[in-house]
Amino acid sequence: MKLRTKFVVVLFAVTVVLSSVTYGGLELYKQETLERNQESVDESARLAADQIASKVRERRDYIGYVASQPATANFSKAEATVGGVVNNSRFFAAQIVAANGTVVAFGGQINETVRRGTLGANVSDEAYFAEATTRSSYVSAPESVPSRDRTLVVISAPIITDDGLHGVFAASIYVSTDTLLDPVAALDTRTQRVTVTADDTVLLDSDDRFSQVLVGRATVEGTGWELTVARDRSRLNAQLQSLALAQGVGLFLVLLAVVGFWTWEYRMNLRQTERLLDGFSALLDGDHGYSLDMTASEEWMQIGEGFNELSTGLAAREAAVNEREQRLEVLNRILRHNLRNDMNVVLGYADVISSQSERAVVVDAAETIHETGSDLVDLGRKAQWIDEGLDDSAAERRQIDVVPLVDDVVADLSAAYPAVEVRTALASSAPALVAPAVETALRNVVENACEHNDAAEPRVDVAVTVGAGDPSADGADAESGANTDADPVPAPDGGDGGRVRIVVADNGPGISDYEREVVTGDRETALEHGSGIGLWLSRWLVEHSGGTLDFDDNLPRGTVVTLSFARATHDAQ
Repeated sequence: MKLRTKFVVVLFAVTVVLSSVTYGGLELYKQETLERNQESVDESARLAADQIASKVRERRDYIGYVASQPATANFSKAEATVGGVVNNSRFFAAQIVAANGTVVAFGGQINETVRRGTLGANVSDEAYFAEATTRSSYVSAPESVPSRDRTLVVISAPIITDDGLHGVFAASIYVSTDTLLDPVAALDTRTQRVTVTADDTVLLDSDDRFSQVLVGRATVEGTGWELTVARDRSRLNAQLQSLALAQGVGLFLVLLAVVGFWTWEYRMNLRQTERLLDGFSALLDGDHGYSLDMTASEEWMQIGEGFNELSTGLAAREAAVNEREQRLEVLNRILRHNLRNDMNVVLGYADVISSQSERAVVVDAAETIHETGSDLVDLGRKAQWIDEGLDDSAAERRQIDVVPLVDDVVADLSAAYPAVEVRTALASSAPALVAPAVETALRNVVENACEHNDAAEPRVDVAVTVGAGDPSADGADAESGANTDADPVPAPDGGDGGRVRIVVADNGPGISDYEREVVTGDRETALEHGSGIGLWLSRWLVEHSGGTLDFDDNLPRGTVVTLSFARATHDAQ
């Protein structure tokens, strides 16, 4: 297909894509805008409902406070208590009811005939009395007052004395924006309708009507009242229509820009792009001396100069990497062979000096030389482990049952450190997806726990668990010889069911926070260096097996090291 034909096809595809993206973007924006506005309406309803609930709680707490006062329990002063509440609050009437349901005091903005008829009456069947005797306070359902075209609620609370329930204090309050619904007054009712209802009773209605609305509802906590906010969306619809028109014009302009861009691309930049791609192909082939001379424009000249600098820099870096690899190979060979061989000579002469000399100071010096030399030989051995364990072929992961590995490591180190009691609690089998070199990491962790254990009765516990599903992970294997009377290593949380964990716990001196921070950090620096390479070795080998190495304190003393790996499936290779 010719380039010009490709250009037409691409232009058509771009037109379709841009049109689809523009339409989809417009619909997405419309949906997101509606959702944001809906969230705003819902939030307004929730906030207003919460504020109304707060007002109701405030009135309820006030009645509860009055009921808790000693003066309220003194029925001889009941009229004064009722008058104080009516005169100093929004409540228009209040009453005190004895424990047997008899009204002993009643007053407020009420008809005198009603007041006298209520005094002495028994209201034990009324909800505000019955409910208050079984709870700390009570808010009644709204009741309509047809004579005043208003709605009221009764709030009541028990009067408790040392002898128990002494009576009930109740007060009535009208439901309006001047009392309990004053948070609604803060809402803009010019653009939205606000309604508060309690079952079939309308407590408030702003009476505004809109043809298209976004509706948000919320329930007033503690009352069951429902607050509805219906916000006008006619202005939002107009904005979305204007946006759709603007998007159509913008799409047309974008298509014009695309045509112009592709024309310029075809005439000026295609050849330069091909040359640049040829240059990168040459770099991939190792021709780091490749250079470009691009003069189509100032920008292309800068690209050409940058490419040439990159080519020169890659050549220099490749030479530096090769030189560094050679130095590392030489240093590794010296550490693994020359240092080990020479230190074996030093160790031999140290043994000779120790056996031939009768002077204590000379024997001590020889033993120090032998101990230090052994540490250096061990350092070379661990360096060899790193080189061999991190080799590409050695790091290849496969399905391996780690239980036999643990058995072998424990058997070897139990013989090497007879003074240390090594106990095991192993699952029957624990197939994990790991590299074979993980045995070296495990051996290093267990050996470290044995070697540095300075407890009076040194002990190392090794446990293998498979998620939470292997019942043998709950105790020691019958053939392992472990002490089943105690479980010093708590099984890790296996809630994921897909991890194989090897937990090594000791009662030694523990690993300092400094050492942990060095090993778990990203790199070593001149001021942050570990005392040895053992923990680094374990970390690298575990991570090459796709696992994790974690440290924790073993109470009351010691360290818990956890090696965690992915559990192998039946078809893992």
